[in-house]
Amino acid sequence: MHLQDLRLGSRVRLLLLFSALLGVALTTSPALADGSLSVGTCTRDITPISPGLASAYEAAFGVPAVVNHSDPVYMAGFGNDRQATGYNDRLWARGVVLDRKDSRVAIVSIDLVGYFKNEVDTIRALVSPSSEIDFVIVSSTHQHEGPDTLGLWGPDETTTGIDYGYLDFVNAAVADCVDEASANLEKARIYYATANSAGLSLGLDREDDGFGVADGKVLEGDEALAPGTEGRIVDPTIATMQLAARNGSSLEVLATLVNFGSHPESLGSSNTMITSDFPHYVRERIEAEYGGVAIWVAGDLGVLQGPLDIDVEDPITGMPAVRRTFRFAEVHGTQVAERAIEAIDAVRFGSDGRPSPKNGSPDPDISYSAVDPVAIRLDNPYFRFFTAIGVLDVRRSLYTNGVPDDSVGFPFPPPFDVIPQALGEDLQTEVSAVRIGKGAIAAVPTELDPQIGATYRQALVDATGAEHSFIFGLGNDQIGYQVPFAKFDPSCSLCAPFILAGVSQLCPLFPNIDCNTVFQNNAGPDVDPRVTDAMHEAIDGL
Repeated sequence: MHLQDLRLGSRVRLLLLFSALLGVALTTSPALADGSLSVGTCTRDITPISPGLASAYEAAFGVPAVVNHSDPVYMAGFGNDRQATGYNDRLWARGVVLDRKDSRVAIVSIDLVGYFKNEVDTIRALVSPSSEIDFVIVSSTHQHEGPDTLGLWGPDETTTGIDYGYLDFVNAAVADCVDEASANLEKARIYYATANSAGLSLGLDREDDGFGVADGKVLEGDEALAPGTEGRIVDPTIATMQLAARNGSSLEVLATLVNFGSHPESLGSSNTMITSDFPHYVRERIEAEYGGVAIWVAGDLGVLQGPLDIDVEDPITGMPAVRRTFRFAEVHGTQVAERAIEAIDAVRFGSDGRPSPKNGSPDPDISYSAVDPVAIRLDNPYFRFFTAIGVLDVRRSLYTNGVPDDSVGFPFPPPFDVIPQALGEDLQTEVSAVRIGKGAIAAVPTELDPQIGATYRQALVDATGAEHSFIFGLGNDQIGYQVPFAKFDPSCSLCAPFILAGVSQLCPLFPNIDCNTVFQNNAGPDVDPRVTDAMHEAIDGL
């Protein structure tokens, strides 16, 4: 494991030196010219379009359909064989590049359930060297109403749902998005605001405490941490970053980034219309208010924080919006957007009610560091099984002693010695941190438990003095849930051979087997300590 800290700017200094020595006129971005902040934005349509859905795409959006996916499109996030039948809205890669002095960082959010690190590394390799990007964060929104990009939701449990041609399309589209943003930098000013989600939901359901998310799983011991909510722990932070143009007196909004911890799954498992779920309506409302590009970034949404079991008031009827409908998604997303708008307006507007540059910064310090690779012992026999049979992305390797290891064997004792397992010891991921003036970001490869997220936020503030903290969940990878080490329940993994063989009742731990998704979709107890150690190392590198 090694720490990457790329703030030294040797590239820029060498270019300037050679320019001076050779008398070459060097074309520089505004940021390189005067040391201030420059920003570029981009969007790319990454909606999966199969031959069978091409006419539906054209009917929904009025633009030609270019096929990028085979039939059928298996939808991710719930059960197997959920095939897409149409479109409600398009899926996007939405990005921003921030440049100041010798630091150029790209942040791209993609409307996908998750994206593995090997694919993110491919994106980074595809970004043009002329874009001079120092560091890239690709974060998935984790919406549950789009294509399977991890493999777990194909026609059945043992057949992948991945279309690798579609992954190649996404990789090229995101890299192209970054190149476009980098090529169109303009002087900018950055504003921050942090809101609280209290009151966004009605609190009618037992699992809904009024914060716009419900906690569907209480971990052992959480009751002591949150007795007032019977152990339900959520993160109410709505963190917002807004970038405005700084050409003359212009305060035109270029981009608004909203970060909140909630699973975009409000349409539920019966929906077969492709959609980015409620983040679509967040972005739609933000862009209607400000223009520019609205970007939704997933937060610490682990332990099932999400809108499935909340109620929100429909302003038209005055009644709770019907759950698992697009109207619910619209109402909920619009309300989240309004909370962010209220917070950012309180910062941007002066006493005269007009946008004021005074509360925004034209020259925030930018620093970033990454711990890559982070080796995590893979203790999940289900992940090993799905890797062995090619369900999970076959382009991702496991590692043994730091060397790629794609070997497969049969390590279980009889009669389970017919169940294949990938034999590599570790998976490799990465953890990173970014500081941009008054804001600081912790990017994690997991669906992060909010109580861990709170410690990362505090570490960011303590290390950098930042006033606003962001958790970028599913950042540059997706390795499943991250729960506190002391609360990890190994029973589902210990009983894996019995469960995979269909005889769970024969496991000695039966019936006390907890195969809730936070444990079954979890690389193992090594996740939390390794990711947390790496996060503190990354934060210390800022």
